[in-house]
Amino acid sequence: MGVRPHDLLRLTTPNALEAVDAPDWAARSLAAAPWVVVRRAGLARGRIAVGVRGVSRAERFAAVVAEDAVAERLSPEDLRHHTPPRAHPAFAAMAQLGRTLDAIPLHWGPAGAAGYELATGRPTLTPASDLDLVLRADGVPDRSALAAVSDAAARAPLRVDVVVETPAGAVALDELLGDPAEVLLRTPQGPRLASPDELWVAAPC
Repeated sequence: MGVRPHDLLRLTTPNALEAVDAPDWAARSLAAAPWVVVRRAGLARGRIAVGVRGVSRAERFAAVVAEDAVAERLSPEDLRHHTPPRAHPAFAAMAQLGRTLDAIPLHWGPAGAAGYELATGRPTLTPASDLDLVLRADGVPDRSALAAVSDAAARAPLRVDVVVETPAGAVALDELLGDPAEVLLRTPQGPRLASPDELWVAAPC
């Protein structure tokens, strides 16, 4: 299964977590909506590193599930086409930004609370929620296209956090546009500083 960070997975059973120390809230959350998000550690030997969301920001649990325990996978790119289950500024901002994002040659979609709510229909966004967006770039993207996304995000009615997924890992859009000597790169092995040139070299498996 070609899972990637930010993908949401529907489990065949809420009891599919391979974790003996799962908190009680995780079981309740999975009983209400058996969905987990793929962590950056990804897939190894038929096991997928995932995270469970609870009802508060403090409720996050890292676990592992077997690949054959996944009934459905939705990527951020899939979720951008889902109809929002309710009105919320994050969904309004996503529609507004979509006009800019659809005009650039990059795949994109929502992550975080907005993505989770689009996948599950479970109210997750709060009045204080940001909008998290993912851009996929397999090669060096056009700088003017990235700048257009940043400008559109700055005009949104709430905070928009955009990460660019590169072959080496993920980097914040605004950091990438700042022309730094080094950026904070999120990798399967953890965050590290990297030169902008390193972003376009595939991370070792």
